[in-house]
Amino acid sequence: MGKYFNNHLFLKTIRHFLSGWFFVSVIFLMAGGTAWATTAEDQKNSLRQQIDEIQQQIDAYRSSISGLQQQSNTLKREVSLLDSKIKAAELEIRRTTLNIREAESGISDKNVALGESESKLERERQLLGKYVQAVYEADQQGTLEMILSNEKLSDIFDRASSLQEVQRGIQESMAAIKQLRIDLENDKAALEDRRDELNQLKVLQEIQRRTLALQQEEKKTLLAQTKGQESNYQTLIKKAQADATSIRQNLYLLEGVGLSMTLEKAYQYAKRASDLTGIRPAFLLAVLKNESSWGQKVGTGTWRKDMHTRDQKAFLQICEELNLDPDKMPVSRKPSYGWGGAMGPAQFLPSVWLEYQDRIAQLTGHNPPDPWSIEDAFVAASIKLTNAGAAAQTYNAEWKSAQIYFAGSRWNNKAYYFYGDRVMETASVIQSQLDVITK
Repeated sequence: MGKYFNNHLFLKTIRHFLSGWFFVSVIFLMAGGTAWATTAEDQKNSLRQQIDEIQQQIDAYRSSISGLQQQSNTLKREVSLLDSKIKAAELEIRRTTLNIREAESGISDKNVALGESESKLERERQLLGKYVQAVYEADQQGTLEMILSNEKLSDIFDRASSLQEVQRGIQESMAAIKQLRIDLENDKAALEDRRDELNQLKVLQEIQRRTLALQQEEKKTLLAQTKGQESNYQTLIKKAQADATSIRQNLYLLEGVGLSMTLEKAYQYAKRASDLTGIRPAFLLAVLKNESSWGQKVGTGTWRKDMHTRDQKAFLQICEELNLDPDKMPVSRKPSYGWGGAMGPAQFLPSVWLEYQDRIAQLTGHNPPDPWSIEDAFVAASIKLTNAGAAAQTYNAEWKSAQIYFAGSRWNNKAYYFYGDRVMETASVIQSQLDVITK
């Protein structure tokens, strides 16, 4: 038979070989690789079991904290409350460490899946190239030459049939490549999602460590001031409740962006946002304080070094509309993991700010709004929080909106509950202070 038909047989053999090789590889992995797979699965199960056990302990402490908060305000209760919070925070840090290990394992799995998809795509491309080459060679030989080069009529029909099979092979290969490209994009999206989750967990862990240090210091200060005496504690409480002037002058710090103002001034901005969106001022102040104060890199970065390329175009657009020099505008600095680039007191990424820009302008009358402006930032955060339900001003609604503000679609993952709890605790402290100065 002719050269073309031989090529076709060769290509069919290649396809069968590849399929057989894949099948043998799978059998090998199932047999020789069983121990490895079992070990990896056992490790994942063990990790999940440890996380669940720690979560049960955390839930117990959360219940204890809730119960203690309902008791009368005594030194004994306050010390017990701080002890429970400290132990819960320590457990949260341990649990987040395990969550980080789990996320890293997931990233490793996604990288493997991505590599396999890329290999399959490359093999299919090579196979398609063989098919196309075969068709090209057939096209170089005219019909008359094909007839003259074959002694039997059956050879001519076989060759024509082979050409049809190759053409079908090309169609099948192109369809396979199309599906593999879809699978590859899905694998990339899943990998990026896992990386975002890992970065978020590392941010949360930093918040937890900072909170733990503050709680330990708070307990130490409390015991030093009261000398362990209930009477001294009650004297401190009465003094704090009565001194409205002192509370008004308390500094409301957004440390990460270098912003400091009196609590009274901060309340004025929060009240303005409340009038526009329906958010509770104390809750808004608590969210912004937690967002800005968790680390010391929030406002010390530059867009060229610390911002992901996907946000740079939006950032330059914002600066151009505000007639600002982008090289002089502070953004959050990139940590050892992930990216920085968030702007101003509300810590919005540029692309997210643009999504809210029209609504902010509509409420404030500032067009375009400025993410580094306190008023615009407070309103922006209020819009995002009220979109998540904060305007209901119930504990559960505010807690959920804080969770969404931080974790987005992952808000109901117990790994992130610490954040919502921390915000609501801060809101309670701020509310008690506002109650004094707004009488």
